[in-house]
Amino acid sequence: MLDNAEYFVRTFIRGPVCRGQIATDVIRDNFWVFFQDPQHDLFITDPAYRGEATPLLAMPGQLDEIGDLLGLWRSYRDKRNAYEALRTESYSEAPAPQWADIWRGNDNALLSIFRQHDSASVRKGLVGEIPQTLWWMDYPLLERTYYQLVVNFDVFGNVSHQAQTRLYFDLIRNGAEQNFLRLMPADARKAIFGDWYQYSGKLKAWMDYSPLDRKTPSGLSLSEDNPKRQFAEQLLQRFATLNARPDPINRCGGERCYRDGLPADLRQAEQALSRLASKPASQLKVIHRLPEATLLRVEGGGRREVYSLLRNRAHSNVAFMLGEELRYQADLDTLTLYPEVMTSYPNFMFSMPAREVADFVAALERVKAPADFDKVVERWGIRRTHPQFWQYFHDLTAHIREHDPLEAGVLDMNRYQNL
Repeated sequence: MLDNAEYFVRTFIRGPVCRGQIATDVIRDNFWVFFQDPQHDLFITDPAYRGEATPLLAMPGQLDEIGDLLGLWRSYRDKRNAYEALRTESYSEAPAPQWADIWRGNDNALLSIFRQHDSASVRKGLVGEIPQTLWWMDYPLLERTYYQLVVNFDVFGNVSHQAQTRLYFDLIRNGAEQNFLRLMPADARKAIFGDWYQYSGKLKAWMDYSPLDRKTPSGLSLSEDNPKRQFAEQLLQRFATLNARPDPINRCGGERCYRDGLPADLRQAEQALSRLASKPASQLKVIHRLPEATLLRVEGGGRREVYSLLRNRAHSNVAFMLGEELRYQADLDTLTLYPEVMTSYPNFMFSMPAREVADFVAALERVKAPADFDKVVERWGIRRTHPQFWQYFHDLTAHIREHDPLEAGVLDMNRYQNL
């Protein structure tokens, strides 16, 4: 499973289980995933621990009595929390986690996941700015996720089956987050966890999640001043040879904010586009006007490049099945610019020559009111009423076939908006 982690994660991230807002609001709009090395996974190396843990890892969804949905849910929640307590106790007696505990077998070791409202995408490598949350998945987490969301998921199942699946995945997400926190300094974990579970999330943490381990030390040398960012920066350095998607656009550390190998005009275009990345909506007002997934088509150097401009919506927490709009933190929304197509459901498209990209970016930066955005759309946007709409739309499919033929398919335009 680890050797092909991108494939297995894709089977549930963009499979039928992960369709619809209620299904996808269990995850953040962007986060990174990495894995625990099997040589340092007690479930694999310690038969006695595995024997104690296995009965607690049963998953819901096999029994679908709608009248006892809450009773079934509580039963599996309690088993899972008993497992987390056993896990915390067992790992407290093991050596503190080090960099060697993180799997680095091949380029599947690092994954990036992006949610676009009611669908999601996954790619190898660490894409975008350092996200709010990171998942560290051990074998029980990865296997349960696959079996819960793919093998045992019945797309035609009743409400009880669907609800149990969704509720249990909330526990899996929390388990991956808490496993990551083992790498953080013990005294910093409460603050990081509190940032992930703000407001009503605190109630959910008290009601349904296992207590946070705030005592067992980490084996990493991280200061308590933003240790999560320190960890992510060191992860990027230590795993640079395995990172399938080096990202100079969203994590530009100087004046070179573009990929290697581009013609001069496209290098200048990417340099300009990097100004849109990783800024909060409080500073870049146009984010409030953009949909989930916007595609940019840029022509230059005798070719065309296609970029995905992804809107990452911020939430105070993702701990509940309903009421997502109550947890939006719109001024914290950001954009990620990904060179290639990272969506099956494009919401809009802009097309322009490379020489106009700087003007396009400047126009987006000046947007304050709807009328300002309308001018941008009128000049560079490809509305459904555009006389060359189908030419541009089918060119996206051609681009995918050229650059990623194994993953090529037909894009779904049902969610294309006429901004």
